[in-house]
Amino acid sequence: MKNLILIFGVFLFAIAKGQSDSIAFAKINGEVYKAVYNHNGTLLILNHVGKPVFSTNKKTLYDEGFWKLEFKDFDGDGYKDVVVEYYSNVPDCQDLILYDKQTRRFVLIKDFPDFPAPVHLKGTNLYYSYHRSGCADNNWDSDLFKIVNFKIVKIGNISGQDCVDPPDKPGIFICKINGKNELLVKKYPLSEIENFKYSKWGFIAWYWKRNCYNFNASN
Repeated sequence: MKNLILIFGVFLFAIAKGQSDSIAFAKINGEVYKAVYNHNGTLLILNHVGKPVFSTNKKTLYDEGFWKLEFKDFDGDGYKDVVVEYYSNVPDCQDLILYDKQTRRFVLIKDFPDFPAPVHLKGTNLYYSYHRSGCADNNWDSDLFKIVNFKIVKIGNISGQDCVDPPDKPGIFICKINGKNELLVKKYPLSEIENFKYSKWGFIAWYWKRNCYNFNASN
């Protein structure tokens, strides 16, 4: 009986903990900011006097299970931003709220969850993502993008295609993107990823680091 009561108590504690708010603090531009993610799906950021400088809800946030909230300098401009990560069947799916040093407010980057597992290419204003595209991750994509005026601009794509229907052939296809226009610039056999330590992830990191400027120049 005592064991049953103990288990029930732990269960209630877990529920209460899961329903509690997640809070993070950061000092930005001389002010302390507080970000609060409520588990009903609302996000609020307050300045040092408790005035809201950002608020939104799950209608605009990614509607999946919350994992964590943190301040970090995502874009490398010296000011901390807010990143919200989620438990999702799309690994490393995030929302990004960038700090605007001009207004001292925060701006939600629309469609950012469409670019999961983002990596900043050091020394540039560019990022690349990775996501599964079906067939048990045998089809996959990596998008090269930048953020201009708080909006995502996609400028490149690497598409690995293993599961294809004839007459198409498997391969790695790399395209430049300018608005709705796509231009195939390179094709590799799928076996190319075997030359890299971390397989396709190693290939993606190598290719974007080596070639990202060629994509950025055309946009």
